[in-house]
Amino acid sequence: MSKTKLIMMAFIWMVTTTVISATGKHALAGSWDYKGSDVFTKESRIFKSGGGSFKICISKNSPAGTYWLVEEDSFNPDDWVLPPLTYYGGGFPSGDFNKYGCYVFKNIGGFVDGRDNQAEFKVTKKTRGNATVRAWD
Repeated sequence: MSKTKLIMMAFIWMVTTTVISATGKHALAGSWDYKGSDVFTKESRIFKSGGGSFKICISKNSPAGTYWLVEEDSFNPDDWVLPPLTYYGGGFPSGDFNKYGCYVFKNIGGFVDGRDNQAEFKVTKKTRGNATVRAWD
């Protein structure tokens, strides 16, 4: 490898680590920021999103049924993000979920609101039993 390539790679590494350490998260376009997980019966905890795309994954042990992504509004009725997602149970792929148990909602910037310029998403379901959801923004 040439000396020029090594210097360029070192420079890119320095810039990348500086950006990540300064922001406390990945600030690079196209990467997913993990927002956390929740085990819930009817409604998950709130996951914040800055818009763009939002990914949820459910565990294969989650009950079969319809799952909704909902944008929480404190002073207005909650907004339902389409489409509702179907999981048939027993593993993945299943219904609307890919082989990893995930679904990506795209172009959700219209749900961003409030002083913090964030959307507040939760996952809901009507079936019995506990579901596990993980979220990325």
